[in-house]
Amino acid sequence: MMIRRIDHVAIAVRNLERAKAFFIGALGGRELFSCPHPFQHYSWTLIELGSSCCIELIASLDDQSFVRRFLDKRGEGPHHVTIQVPDIQAAHRRLEECGVPTFDYSESLPGWKEFFVHPKNAFGTLLQFAEFNPLDWVNPGYVPACYREFAPAGEARDRPEAVEVRHVVSREGPAIEIRHGTEKLTIPQGRLGELVATLQRLL
Repeated sequence: MMIRRIDHVAIAVRNLERAKAFFIGALGGRELFSCPHPFQHYSWTLIELGSSCCIELIASLDDQSFVRRFLDKRGEGPHHVTIQVPDIQAAHRRLEECGVPTFDYSESLPGWKEFFVHPKNAFGTLLQFAEFNPLDWVNPGYVPACYREFAPAGEARDRPEAVEVRHVVSREGPAIEIRHGTEKLTIPQGRLGELVATLQRLL
Protein backbone atom coordinates (compact mmCIF):
# COMPACT_ATOMS: atom_id res chain seq x y z
CA MET A 1 0.00 0.00 0.00
CA MET A 2 1.51 3.32 -1.07
CA ILE A 3 -0.28 5.47 1.55
CA ARG A 4 -0.27 4.58 5.24
CA ARG A 5 -2.36 7.40 6.67
CA ILE A 6 -3.14 11.10 6.67
CA ASP A 7 -0.95 12.37 9.50
CA HIS A 8 -1.99 16.00 9.82
CA VAL A 9 -3.40 19.11 8.21
CA ALA A 10 -1.19 22.20 8.46
CA ILE A 11 -2.83 25.58 9.02
CA ALA A 12 -0.97 28.85 8.45
CA VAL A 13 -1.68 31.41 11.19
CA ARG A 14 -0.54 34.95 11.93
CA ASN A 15 -0.43 34.59 15.72
CA LEU A 16 0.66 31.20 17.00
CA GLU A 17 -0.35 31.80 20.61
CA ARG A 18 -3.87 32.91 19.68
CA ALA A 19 -4.25 29.88 17.41
CA LYS A 20 -3.05 27.56 20.19
CA ALA A 21 -5.55 29.13 22.58
CA PHE A 22 -8.32 28.23 20.12
CA PHE A 23 -7.29 24.69 19.21
CA ILE A 24 -6.12 23.76 22.72
CA GLY A 25 -8.13 25.97 25.06
CA ALA A 26 -11.45 26.09 23.19
CA LEU A 27 -11.42 22.81 21.23
CA GLY A 28 -9.67 20.70 23.87
CA GLY A 29 -6.62 19.76 21.82
CA ARG A 30 -3.33 18.66 23.31
CA GLU A 31 0.05 20.08 22.32
CA LEU A 32 2.35 17.26 21.24
CA PHE A 33 5.40 19.18 20.10
CA SER A 34 6.47 22.72 19.27
CA CYS A 35 9.62 23.83 17.53
CA PRO A 36 10.98 26.95 15.81
CA HIS A 37 12.92 26.56 12.57
CA PRO A 38 15.08 29.71 12.38
CA PHE A 39 16.87 28.56 9.23
CA GLN A 40 13.48 28.31 7.47
CA HIS A 41 12.10 31.36 9.29
CA TYR A 42 8.99 29.72 10.72
CA SER A 43 7.69 27.89 13.80
CA TRP A 44 5.30 24.96 14.10
CA THR A 45 3.19 23.30 16.76
CA LEU A 46 1.62 19.85 16.49
CA ILE A 47 -1.74 19.44 18.25
CA GLU A 48 -3.70 16.25 18.87
CA LEU A 49 -7.40 16.66 18.14
CA GLY A 50 -9.55 13.60 18.82
CA SER A 51 -8.12 10.16 18.18
CA SER A 52 -7.35 9.90 14.48
CA CYS A 53 -5.52 12.98 13.18
CA CYS A 54 -3.54 16.04 14.23
CA ILE A 55 -3.42 19.72 13.37
CA GLU A 56 -0.13 21.47 12.67
CA LEU A 57 -0.02 25.22 13.21
CA ILE A 58 2.67 27.05 11.23
CA ALA A 59 3.58 30.69 11.81
CA SER A 60 6.21 32.98 10.37
CA LEU A 61 9.18 34.10 12.46
CA ASP A 62 10.02 36.99 10.11
CA ASP A 63 9.34 38.40 6.65
CA GLN A 64 11.46 35.80 4.85
CA SER A 65 9.45 32.63 5.42
CA PHE A 66 7.21 30.75 3.02
CA VAL A 67 4.49 31.08 5.67
CA ARG A 68 4.59 34.88 5.44
CA ARG A 69 4.36 34.71 1.65
CA PHE A 70 1.38 32.37 1.94
CA LEU A 71 -0.35 34.61 4.48
CA ASP A 72 0.23 37.72 2.39
CA LYS A 73 -1.22 36.02 -0.68
CA ARG A 74 -4.02 33.87 0.73
CA GLY A 75 -4.52 34.80 4.38
CA GLU A 76 -4.85 32.36 7.25
CA GLY A 77 -6.09 28.87 6.51
CA PRO A 78 -5.11 25.35 5.40
CA HIS A 79 -1.62 25.24 3.94
CA HIS A 80 -0.98 21.56 3.21
CA VAL A 81 -2.00 17.98 3.99
CA THR A 82 0.72 15.59 5.13
CA ILE A 83 0.36 12.00 3.96
CA GLN A 84 2.53 9.40 5.66
CA VAL A 85 3.96 6.68 3.43
CA PRO A 86 5.93 3.56 4.41
CA ASP A 87 8.45 3.99 1.57
CA ILE A 88 9.14 7.48 0.24
CA GLN A 89 11.08 6.28 -2.80
CA ALA A 90 8.33 3.86 -3.82
CA ALA A 91 5.67 6.58 -3.41
CA HIS A 92 7.73 9.02 -5.46
CA ARG A 93 8.32 6.45 -8.17
CA ARG A 94 4.61 5.55 -8.29
CA LEU A 95 3.53 9.16 -8.81
CA GLU A 96 6.15 9.73 -11.49
CA GLU A 97 4.97 6.59 -13.29
CA CYS A 98 1.43 8.01 -13.15
CA GLY A 99 2.62 11.28 -14.67
CA VAL A 100 2.10 13.34 -11.50
CA PRO A 101 4.79 16.06 -11.17
CA THR A 102 6.52 16.36 -7.78
CA PHE A 103 9.00 18.83 -6.29
CA ASP A 104 11.41 19.34 -3.35
CA TYR A 105 12.27 15.68 -2.83
CA SER A 106 14.53 15.52 0.24
CA GLU A 107 16.12 12.97 2.55
CA SER A 108 18.33 15.55 4.28
CA LEU A 109 16.68 15.52 7.72
CA PRO A 110 17.37 12.61 10.12
CA GLY A 111 14.23 10.48 10.41
CA TRP A 112 12.29 12.54 7.85
CA LYS A 113 12.01 12.07 4.08
CA GLU A 114 9.60 14.11 1.98
CA PHE A 115 8.42 15.47 -1.35
CA PHE A 116 5.49 17.59 -2.48
CA VAL A 117 2.77 17.69 -5.12
CA HIS A 118 1.76 21.19 -6.18
CA PRO A 119 -1.87 22.30 -5.70
CA LYS A 120 -2.30 22.68 -9.46
CA ASN A 121 -1.70 18.94 -9.76
CA ALA A 122 -3.78 17.92 -6.71
CA PHE A 123 -7.10 19.73 -7.14
CA GLY A 124 -6.09 22.86 -5.27
CA THR A 125 -4.36 21.19 -2.29
CA LEU A 126 -0.64 21.17 -1.52
CA LEU A 127 0.25 17.56 -0.62
CA GLN A 128 3.29 16.66 1.42
CA PHE A 129 4.32 13.00 1.27
CA ALA A 130 6.61 11.93 4.11
CA GLU A 131 8.26 8.82 5.53
CA PHE A 132 8.86 9.08 9.28
CA ASN A 133 8.09 7.70 12.74
CA PRO A 134 5.58 10.18 14.23
CA LEU A 135 6.68 9.41 17.80
CA ASP A 136 9.99 11.11 16.95
CA TRP A 137 7.99 14.37 16.87
CA VAL A 138 6.01 13.95 20.10
CA ASN A 139 7.09 15.06 23.57
CA PRO A 140 8.39 12.00 25.49
CA GLY A 141 6.11 10.30 27.99
CA TYR A 142 2.87 10.24 26.02
CA VAL A 143 1.66 8.13 23.10
CA PRO A 144 -1.31 9.75 21.29
CA ALA A 145 -4.17 7.44 20.35
CA CYS A 146 -3.54 8.03 16.65
CA TYR A 147 0.11 6.93 17.03
CA ARG A 148 -0.26 3.84 19.22
CA GLU A 149 0.57 1.52 16.35
CA PHE A 150 4.06 3.09 16.25
CA ALA A 151 4.84 2.47 19.94
CA PRO A 152 7.03 -0.48 20.98
CA ALA A 153 5.00 -3.58 21.86
CA GLY A 154 3.06 -3.06 25.07
CA GLU A 155 4.27 0.49 25.68
CA ALA A 156 1.13 2.30 24.58
CA ARG A 157 -1.06 -0.04 26.60
CA ASP A 158 1.02 -0.36 29.75
CA ARG A 159 2.36 3.15 30.23
CA PRO A 160 0.21 5.05 32.77
CA GLU A 161 -1.23 8.32 31.54
CA ALA A 162 -0.05 11.43 33.33
CA VAL A 163 -2.62 13.71 34.95
CA GLU A 164 -2.51 17.25 33.56
CA VAL A 165 -3.93 20.34 35.23
CA ARG A 166 -4.08 23.62 33.32
CA HIS A 167 -5.89 26.94 33.05
CA VAL A 168 -8.41 27.22 30.20
CA VAL A 169 -11.23 29.52 29.14
CA SER A 170 -14.67 27.87 29.09
CA ARG A 171 -18.15 29.17 28.27
CA GLU A 172 -18.45 30.14 31.92
CA GLY A 173 -15.16 32.04 31.92
CA PRO A 174 -11.77 31.12 33.44
CA ALA A 175 -11.60 27.48 34.49
CA ILE A 176 -9.30 24.66 35.53
CA GLU A 177 -9.08 21.60 33.31
CA ILE A 178 -7.99 18.24 34.70
CA ARG A 179 -7.06 15.78 31.95
CA HIS A 180 -6.16 12.10 32.11
CA GLY A 181 -5.62 10.58 28.69
CA THR A 182 -8.71 11.29 26.62
CA GLU A 183 -10.85 12.03 29.70
CA LYS A 184 -11.13 15.58 30.99
CA LEU A 185 -12.97 17.56 33.65
CA THR A 186 -13.44 21.33 33.41
CA ILE A 187 -14.19 23.24 36.61
CA PRO A 188 -15.05 26.98 36.66
CA GLN A 189 -12.60 28.81 38.90
CA GLY A 190 -15.49 30.14 40.97
CA ARG A 191 -16.41 26.58 42.00
CA LEU A 192 -12.94 25.41 43.05
CA GLY A 193 -13.72 26.05 46.71
CA GLU A 194 -16.81 23.86 46.44
CA LEU A 195 -14.73 21.08 44.83
CA VAL A 196 -12.04 21.25 47.53
CA ALA A 197 -14.67 21.12 50.29
CA THR A 198 -16.34 18.10 48.69
CA LEU A 199 -13.02 16.26 48.36
CA GLN A 200 -12.16 17.01 51.98
CA ARG A 201 -15.46 15.48 53.12
CA LEU A 202 -14.84 12.38 51.03
CA LEU A 203 -11.34 11.95 52.42
